[in-house]
Amino acid sequence: MITGASSGIGRETALHLNAQGYRVIATVRRDADGDALREAAGHPDRMIPVRCDVTSDAEVSDLAAGVARITGGRLDAMFSNAGIANGTGDVTAEGCPVATLERLVAVNYLGSVRVIQALLPQLRAARGTLVINSALMTHTVLPYNGGYAPSKAALEAWADQLRREIRPHGVRVVCIRAAAIATPLEAKQDSAGVPSDGPYPDQHAFVEGGLVLMRRAAGNAAVQPARVAELVETVIGPGRAPLKPIVGGNARPIWAIGVLPLRMQDALLARVVRRMVRAAQGEPPPVRWPASR
Repeated sequence: MITGASSGIGRETALHLNAQGYRVIATVRRDADGDALREAAGHPDRMIPVRCDVTSDAEVSDLAAGVARITGGRLDAMFSNAGIANGTGDVTAEGCPVATLERLVAVNYLGSVRVIQALLPQLRAARGTLVINSALMTHTVLPYNGGYAPSKAALEAWADQLRREIRPHGVRVVCIRAAAIATPLEAKQDSAGVPSDGPYPDQHAFVEGGLVLMRRAAGNAAVQPARVAELVETVIGPGRAPLKPIVGGNARPIWAIGVLPLRMQDALLARVVRRMVRAAQGEPPPVRWPASR
């Protein structure tokens, strides 16, 4: 069962697992997205789109009941993927509106928890695997992230608690920490509304520079959603799965920054900000980090 399968990572993972022979229940927000997903599936009879808003108690309850009817109450694997980001307006810790933070928490944290709680009895019955799409920013927090990192950090802390509690039931809990992935979530970011003045003038250039670098790397295999889909397939398969695998463009160097002493992290991330600013201004980056493998 995969949430957020209308586009991006969720859609790619649903299609990939379906092609491998899995029966996939995929949540979408619109019927048209579900129809398109089934049409693109290699095995349409094993692709089951279901409309669900992860912020709705009623719709999630209906989802759990529907999944139980399909699976007989035994769910082998779940990929909690649905999420949103914020790349417009004030994206600083001081200026990001509380209403924006509440929306991010409602979808990224509480929405994921709501669906997971509803499906856990079926995962326990099958001694299945829960995979959560977290973010590498829970490990290395980048500045000017518009509240995205806190929402994912809350989710990952909750997942750590769950993993330690549910272990006797044989359910595996894995958090995928994704770095740069080229998805519609990234494409929806619009730096036009990010302030370029005030006490944090670099925030606009940082967001715009990130979008510029993502467009430059669009053809890089490391940033393709397929990398996440392949990782999900590995994690839910037989064998011992890593608890917090990383994936995406520049995942290794970003992870490495997060293990350094805090003052060194601050200094290196200040250099990252300057790099983003130069990218926004059209200057080539002075240092090219190696692509993750």
